[in-house]
Amino acid sequence: MRAWGALLATAAVVGTGMAVQAPALADGREVGGSGSAYFLNDSWSSKANHEFTYGQAKDRVYTGDWNGDGKDSLAVRRGQTYYFSNSLGGSASTVLNYGKATDTVLVGDWDGDGKDTLAVRRGQTYYFTNSLRGGKATTVLNYGKATDTVLVGDWNGDGKDTLAVRRGQTYYFSNSLTGGKASSVINYGKASDKVLVGDWNADAKDTLAVRRGNVYYISNRLSGGAAAIVQAYGRATDTTLVGDWNGDRKDTLGVRRAAVAGPNASQQAAIDLARELLDEMAYSKVYLIDDLVYDGVSEADAEYAISYLEKRGELDWNEQALEAARDYLSYSGLSRDGLLETLADEDEFTDAQAEYAVGYLEDHGEVDWRRQAVRAAHELLSYDPDFSRTDLVQQLEWAGFSTEHANYAADQAGL
Repeated sequence: MRAWGALLATAAVVGTGMAVQAPALADGREVGGSGSAYFLNDSWSSKANHEFTYGQAKDRVYTGDWNGDGKDSLAVRRGQTYYFSNSLGGSASTVLNYGKATDTVLVGDWDGDGKDTLAVRRGQTYYFTNSLRGGKATTVLNYGKATDTVLVGDWNGDGKDTLAVRRGQTYYFSNSLTGGKASSVINYGKASDKVLVGDWNADAKDTLAVRRGNVYYISNRLSGGAAAIVQAYGRATDTTLVGDWNGDRKDTLGVRRAAVAGPNASQQAAIDLARELLDEMAYSKVYLIDDLVYDGVSEADAEYAISYLEKRGELDWNEQALEAARDYLSYSGLSRDGLLETLADEDEFTDAQAEYAVGYLEDHGEVDWRRQAVRAAHELLSYDPDFSRTDLVQQLEWAGFSTEHANYAADQAGL
């Protein structure tokens, strides 16, 4: 334990409750942003599987499990009135007047009963309540400084959400709504990072995720080190939500953005066809447009369909390049340079997209260039069984394999 110093003080009555897994939130704060369109994902992929409009574009929005069913949903705030829904996109099940219209509000499961409720922050004083109704606060706490950035999470897996202070890239975590020492203090990411909180692996403990543009770096530990998941999702301008939308105890991403007019009939047909083509194989942008036009779609509608899918997070060109790379490696012996050239020159992915795909395969142990050299050697020998060792090694080197890998492949081929 490291010293909490004077960050926490003056704790009042704390409610009790049986500890269960607390639903985790983006960071316990207001979601932010604007718009009434929501695109939520139950898995780590670039495609949303919950799409709906909810509330008004200017609503203040929160996420939480309001009824203890294990699934997070939305609440909207208009002034001091809160509208809580227990389903994604459904009507309000609870309407509550709470606090002042100027209050800063946090969300968390403060007593471990499996239901999220509200807390009001006024400067450095916090007023916690354990039910979605009016009345006096269950807990009143002076915490940190009025200028602190505060996060909410269940840091130790006891089923109760507590607070953490962020100051630049330093985070001070407390495991109780009382004064005392910090349970842990870590340096994480950069001071400029946007940070989210969630239970990403269903171990009942909340950890951090860094957002940089539309790329998210997910960690499953409150410590430094490499990210457990790296995922591109949505647009860099999106407002991000985090929640367990399907009750599998794993938090995943969602975005909030302004609703836009829907596509017309020909545009929708282009979108539907693009989805069908993408289900069949991986495409670069150039080839997808070409195939759509070949199938009778106008170039303008093809461009619209692709932009539509990109904006909704359904189409990630890096992921398409990665899928194409996996497909090539499944049946062909390609060197690193050969795979890059195939992706960029034949499939017309950009150099950056090709590099992403190959780098991902290497970083995740999905490719062994020695084995690729052996496969290439057998392919060459199937075309010409009379290759000498020298000729085979030279051919493999010409294909982009290192001398070491070429000789290894020749050994494996018995030459």
